[in-house]
Amino acid sequence: MNFIFRFLFDGLGYIMSGIIVSNASYIKEINNGGLKKMSRNILALQQNLTNITLTCELELERARFYYELLYQKPEEILRNIVEQQKRFTKPEYVELIQLYYRSNRNTKNSNKRAEKQLNLHLLKLNDIMENEPVSNGADNHPDNHLDMTP
Repeated sequence: MNFIFRFLFDGLGYIMSGIIVSNASYIKEINNGGLKKMSRNILALQQNLTNITLTCELELERARFYYELLYQKPEEILRNIVEQQKRFTKPEYVELIQLYYRSNRNTKNSNKRAEKQLNLHLLKLNDIMENEPVSNGADNHPDNHLDMTP
């Protein structure tokens, strides 16, 4: 019986994480309360999946880390990419920075200035991502090549 559950649920955490991260573009804006709720919901998914498979499901940590990056400013996110590892693909980081600007009240009030800063951060991101490949092997994982768009 354990083999059947493992067969059915093996890799599900990775797929769920990919869906949660790739669908960030559908979020109009998110505040700190929304970020906390998102983290709690991802943790609940992780715990439920762990209870079903009876193995530790760490794949959803990637999705939780993605949304927790929004507690930082874009400059800190870019510095994090350079100093640590690139955990996400370029389009995922682009969406993260765009979501930050859609959600941040300070950047909404001055549209031209915010747009200029957004473009500057996206150019810096492009330079950073061009230098080295993504370190977690996300581009090489077979599930990453599935089209998961609705």
